[in-house]
Order: sequence, then C-alpha cells, then structure tokens
Amino acid sequence: MMNFTAIEEVSAAATAIVVITAIITDLRSRRIPNTLTFTAFGVAVVVHVIFQGWLGLGLAFAGALVAPAVLLVAHMGKGLGMGDLKLAAAVGAFLGPVWAVAAMLCSAVLGGLLALALLLRRGQLLSDLVELFLIGLPFMKVRKSASVPDKSPAVMTMPYGVAIGIGSLVTLAVYAWLASSIR
Repeated sequence: MMNFTAIEEVSAAATAIVVITAIITDLRSRRIPNTLTFTAFGVAVVVHVIFQGWLGLGLAFAGALVAPAVLLVAHMGKGLGMGDLKLAAAVGAFLGPVWAVAAMLCSAVLGGLLALALLLRRGQLLSDLVELFLIGLPFMKVRKSASVPDKSPAVMTMPYGVAIGIGSLVTLAVYAWLASSIR
C-alpha cells in the first residue's frame, strides 16, 4: 500500500498536468507558453511553502535551478529553446533538486532516442553520423553541394518539450514504484 504525503501527491498531479499540457502545445505549435511555465513555477513555489515552509522554498528554487542546468550540460548548451528551459525549471520546482536531476537525465536520454527516430524517419541518420564522426578532421568533412538547399529551422528542430514531458512522467512513475516497494 502506498502512503504518499500530501505534497508528493499535489506535486505529482501538478507536474503531470503541466507536462501533458506542454507536450500538447509543443507538438501543435512548437512553443511552450510562458503562461504555462511561469504559472507552474509560481504554483510549485506556493505549494512547497505551504507544505514545507522555508525548507520548501529552498527546495523549489534548488530544483528550478538544477533542472535546466542538467539539460544545458547534457546538451552542451545547444539545441534547447527558452521554453524548454523554463519548462525544466517549473518541473524542477515541483520535484525538488534530487528528482529534478533524475527527470532531466531521463529527458535527455529520451530526447536522444527521439532525435534518432526523427533522423531515421527523415533518412538523414547515416549522413549525420558520418558528419558527427568526422568532426575535427577538416580534410574529411562532408561538403554540402551548392545545389542542395538548406533545410528550414522548422524541419531541423525537434519539439523537446515532448522529451521533457515524457521523461518527467517516467520519473514520476519510477518514484511511485520505488515508494510503493519501500513503504
């Protein structure tokens, strides 16, 4: 039998609502609205303060700082939009620093798998892998011919809010499973 504390239940439910909304909006418009991320962050801070006082405030802010930092390190500062980082901060504020790290690492792995799937779907995987492995060898770099048009940014990008959302939901499921087996 699982006995979650009130803050765990509220944080898990709110996180699930936020990330599912982010997944839908990111897939539809390739944007994660500020109204979603800022509201979620504010709610997370208020929830933590109500249930845990000053400690909760510190945990919410620590999670909000750690989550986007993990994503930035995992992606070497490239390929993430500001909406993705704000979503990560909101999720981190709900989950706290420890589970925020787990959620963002899971998101990074899922994001990599999603990127591979998109490259396979677009038929670019082989050429991109060759280019990746030949970086640093200037004489071996793949040259793009002038007749091949560059791809538009919309075609080249991936809605990363999906990876953050699914990674966060997987982390919540793992937390629930661990909590049920321990208690």
